[in-house]
Amino acid sequence: MRAIDALPRPAGEFHTIPATVTVGESIVVSWYREIATDVATSVGQPFDHAEYLLHRHPGAFAPYLLYGCFSIAGRTVAVSVLWDDLWREPGYALAVDGQPVPLDTTSTARPAAVIAYAAWQAILTPATRRNH
Repeated sequence: MRAIDALPRPAGEFHTIPATVTVGESIVVSWYREIATDVATSVGQPFDHAEYLLHRHPGAFAPYLLYGCFSIAGRTVAVSVLWDDLWREPGYALAVDGQPVPLDTTSTARPAAVIAYAAWQAILTPATRRNH
């Protein structure tokens, strides 16, 4: 798994990620829902405001940037996937409340699992909690 720097929210029209599976949905929707559901289960609170945006490489059908975010426990989780070079694996980034969260690039787990685990830890770590 290749980590990249956290990316800012891109401009464009975002699409809602429904909480339940819909017929014919994109793998993108399923992938983000899996991450949000895993974090929600770990934190013990539901997620909401889940959405994503996909930009393609100019003049190509290949993806360039996939950005998704959701809210959970009063926190905003943002996950980016960047195919900046189509000849190597994509880069992944995670931010919680706009703060970059490191990813374990040595893990052999699937990227969705690594991201969900890192998000869960960031939400529960006192140093990253917001004061209410």
